[in-house]
This record gives sequence, structure tokens and C-alpha cells, in this order.
Amino acid sequence: MLENLKIHNLALMDCLDIDFHEGFSALTGETGAGKSILLESIGFVLGERSSKEIIRTGEAKASVEAKFSLKTGSPAAIWLQEHDLFDEESLIIYRELSASGRTSARINGTLVSAAELKELGDLLVDFHGQHAHQALLDERTHLSVVDSFLPDESLKTEMLRLRNETALKRKQLRELQEQRAAQEKRLLEIQTEIEEIDRVNPRIGEEEQLEADRKIARNSSFIEEKLTSAYDALNREQGILSSIYKVRSDLEALSGLDAQYDRRTQDVQSAYYTLEDVAFALRDALSQVSFLPSSLDDIENRLFTLEELKRKYGKTVGDILDYRKQIAAEREMLLSVESVAASVEAEEQAAFSRFKAAAQALSDARRNISEKLAGMVKLHLQSMGMPNAGFAADFQPVSAETLSENGLDNVVFLFSANKGEPLKSLAKTASGGEISRVMLALKAVLATADTVETLIFDEIDTGISGMIANTVAKEMRLLSRSHQILCITHLPQIAAHANRQYYIYKTESDDSTVSRAKLLSDEERPQELARIMGGTEQATAIAHARDLLSAAQKEEELH
Repeated sequence: MLENLKIHNLALMDCLDIDFHEGFSALTGETGAGKSILLESIGFVLGERSSKEIIRTGEAKASVEAKFSLKTGSPAAIWLQEHDLFDEESLIIYRELSASGRTSARINGTLVSAAELKELGDLLVDFHGQHAHQALLDERTHLSVVDSFLPDESLKTEMLRLRNETALKRKQLRELQEQRAAQEKRLLEIQTEIEEIDRVNPRIGEEEQLEADRKIARNSSFIEEKLTSAYDALNREQGILSSIYKVRSDLEALSGLDAQYDRRTQDVQSAYYTLEDVAFALRDALSQVSFLPSSLDDIENRLFTLEELKRKYGKTVGDILDYRKQIAAEREMLLSVESVAASVEAEEQAAFSRFKAAAQALSDARRNISEKLAGMVKLHLQSMGMPNAGFAADFQPVSAETLSENGLDNVVFLFSANKGEPLKSLAKTASGGEISRVMLALKAVLATADTVETLIFDEIDTGISGMIANTVAKEMRLLSRSHQILCITHLPQIAAHANRQYYIYKTESDDSTVSRAKLLSDEERPQELARIMGGTEQATAIAHARDLLSAAQKEEELH
């Protein structure tokens, strides 16, 4: 609960120190006196965005300090404990804004970030103003209202988790499919290259051998001529071998006469055998040198083919073979995408099935709670002067395939003010006063489960008056039994039902205007209510104001 507020140099407020209490407090005053500034200061200290223009003219900074009391185990108390900021005695929040636009904030004396401040602020105070009316006029917000009535957020949290998981898998699958489409072209390129290399089938050392063969092929006639000449010289009838054979025979005839002839015979015989081997080798070489004209063409064509392959895939045959290994490995990797895509697709389908199941469970819970919600809202509307009002939540299905963050539902609130009228869109048919009462009815129903202790209403009485204002005031008084209520109002009926009334006013001097706030005493309240009523006869207006206060007090005692 908000206990105290200290405001320094914020807009028209130079120095304001105001205590607040439990129950229902009304804030009244002339238009422009500073009521909205007071609420803006509460929003500022709780982390709402503010511009440096709110700093009082001529001042270097603005600051607001708020003191809260907390219930044991409340979400705000738990948050403070989790962030090591808890103080058993109280919660003090301080925030300042400099003329440069920089802000700083402290919770129980510890410096905190704007995000942390806003997170805690949302657990302390719930604001309802003209924007709340506008929210009800925006049908896109109706589902979130229904969700706020769910017992807990676990079903929605699980649905959103599975929705995000499915969306991630779909994204991965889509990327893999796009990748696969792009890879099909690359796979075709790789296959073409591998087939070309395999068709040529280059071998390490092949080029060197072909170069040697080409050299021989180009000189085959010359080689054949010389080999033939050499062979004939050795092997013809009167050739070298024949002559050496005769020498050996002559020396062999002398071998018995002197030992030296035996040695010379052996030397000649050795020379004969050596030259005979040469003759055999020449004969074999001749048979190999006998190339056909096409042989050289084949060598040249093969070398040209290898050269073309090197131009595409590497400087050497070794480089070509290494490149083939590389693209073969790449092909295997690309082909594996198919299996990966199949695996991710299975995972996506499984996640989608889980998402649909969770979304259906959430939808069922929403439909169940919406029936109870509609019944309770109608009861509150009846207590606010609409005995025949109709209210319902119209569920419009959403395809699971869209992976909507809303799950399987969109909701539109339907409303009818009078008996016999069909239910129609609340946003399109309800008047301003009817919207105000529906919003208050929803808040009253939510209050049973709402953990935020302080509710602030900014002119929710727009569009209502008379008896309707009185019934709305009673509803707010009931709501204040479980919450601290602060309400800006221009209606005497609502102000009269408040437990306390604060008067916001301006004072002026020669060179400045300042907003002030005071808690009205029991004697002062009738005068302020009379001012609100605008009666021309002051005494009559004050008497009427006293009657309003007395009637409100009696109604409170009866309940």
C-alpha cells in the first residue's frame, strides 16, 4: 500500500509531502489544479517514462520519493527478496530526473536500473484511466482481459514456449529447405566435375611417362635407323660378331702352344658374349620402336586432356586428385542435409503437435473461465444500475498453423444494455458510461485474484452521472475492502463514497504558481462536494453534500 509521497520540483509541485491511507481515497479539485500531476508523479517514481519537460521551470532536477507497506508473501515482497532489496520495516523508492534528461532510481537505498524499477512498480500499483476505456474499445485487448482471469499463467506460458519452439523449428526447416534448393545446383556441379575427372582417370607420374613416350615417338624413324645400323653391324654375315667369332676360333687353335693364348681366347669369348647381348637388346629395341602414326596422336591427345583438366582443377595431377577428394567430401556433406532436414521436419511436427495440445488446453481453460467471468460481470453490472445487461466473450477460432501468440483464440466482448437486445460488439455499441461500468465490473471481478494492492483510477467516471454514478461509487467502495483505491473524480457521488478525500488546488504569487494537496477534514468535505456540485445556493449545496456523505456512510455500515 502507498503510505507517503514526497514530490520536489515536478511540474507545478515544488514541495509536496502527502500521506495516504488504506481504503478508498478520492482526489478532487479544479481542472488544471494538478490532480493528474500527482498521479504522474506516482507513475514516474514507479518507472514510467517521463520527459525533462516535467521539471519545474528554473529547477535543475525533479524528484519523487514513495513509501509503501507490503503484505508478507506478496509478489512485490518476494521480488524484493529475490533481488536482495527487502527491508522488513518498509519499502522506500526514490527517483530523480535531471535537466539533462538523465534519471536515477534507488530502492531501499540501492541504485537500480529503470527496467528493475518498472518491474517492481507493476507489482505495486495498477493504473486505470482513459487508456483503460480505450483498451476496452480495442477488441485486440479483450483476450488479454480473459487471460488475466485465469488461475495462473502456466497454461499460457507453456503454450507460448511450445509456440516459440515450433516457430524456431519451422525457421530451421525453412532455412534447410532454402539451403537444399541452393545446394541442388552445387550438387549437380560437383557430380559433373567428379564424372569428368573419373572419365579422364589421371594417374600420378602419368604425365612424365607420356612426355618420355612423346620424345621417343617424335624420333622413332631416327632411332629405328640407328638401331638397325648398329644391329646390322653386329649381326650381319660379315659383321662384328662373325669377325670376333673367327678371332676366338683362331686363338683357341693356339691355346695348346702357350698359356697366354688361353687367356686371350677367354677375353675374346667374353667380348663376344657381351656384344651378342647388345645385339639381342638392339633387336628388342627395334621391335618396340616400330610406332604406328596414330601412337603419337594418342600421346598428344592424352597430354592435352590432362592439361585441360589441370587448367580447371589444379596445377598438377596430384592437385586434381586432391580436388576430387575435396568435392567428394563436400558432396557427402550436402547429401547429409537431406537427412538433417528430415530430422528437423520430424522435430517440427512433434513440436507443433505439442503446441496444438497446449493451445487447446489453454483455449478450453479460457472458455471455461469466460463463462464464469461473464456471469460475475453481469452481477456487478446489475449492482451498478444495469439489471438487464448482457455480457459475453465471443471466441473466434485461430488456425494453429498461424502459430499465433494468442494460441487458438481471438476474443471479442459482446454487450447489450437492455432486455431483449441481442449481444453486440462492446467496442462498437456501448456508450461511454456503459464502458466505464463494464471496466469497473471487470476490475471488481479480477480483484478477487489481483495481487496488486493499490489501484489508481483516473477519471473513470467519464460519461456517467446521477444514480449511475452512485452505483459506480458503491462498487468502488466495495473494491476498496480488498485494495487501496485512489481515484480522481469530478462526481460528488463518487467522492462522497470515499473513505477520505484529498483536495488538489493551486496557489499563485507574483511570479509563480504552485500545486498543493491536503486531506480534507470531515468539516471541509461538504464544502468541496458543494463546489463540485456547482450549486448557486451555497448553503443548499452544502446541505446536499452532507446528505450525500451521510447516505454513503449509512450504506457502508449496512454492508
